[in-house]
Amino acid sequence: MAQPPEEFPQHMFEAAVEFAVLALRTLVLVNGAAVIALLTFVGQVWANDQRNGSGMAHILFWPLIFFLTGLVMALVATILAYITQMITTEHGRGTIPAISKKVRRFAILTAVLSVVCFATGSIATALGIAG
Repeated sequence: MAQPPEEFPQHMFEAAVEFAVLALRTLVLVNGAAVIALLTFVGQVWANDQRNGSGMAHILFWPLIFFLTGLVMALVATILAYITQMITTEHGRGTIPAISKKVRRFAILTAVLSVVCFATGSIATALGIAG
């Protein structure tokens, strides 16, 4: 783990890292679970009635795309967080390098986009099922 800046207490730095790890795991979990839930739902409807299943697959196409995009964004954010940590560890020497800060901002942006995709997919699913 990279060392925190001198003015930042070690326990606060470790807590921030723990929260980031929890957030990234949660984003992967909720988006991945949404993909599985939608595919299972469409599969069940399709098994009972192919006509309704086909219609439901069309209705839930875009929500599925949003959830898949959210999952990919969460995975990209996780990779970027790892890269940030490695840059800081290898080149920080007690400080956070500028490139590390830029990669971290991009990781945060992709995590926020993952949340937006999840919310959009959830709303689109509810609207699609409600008709």
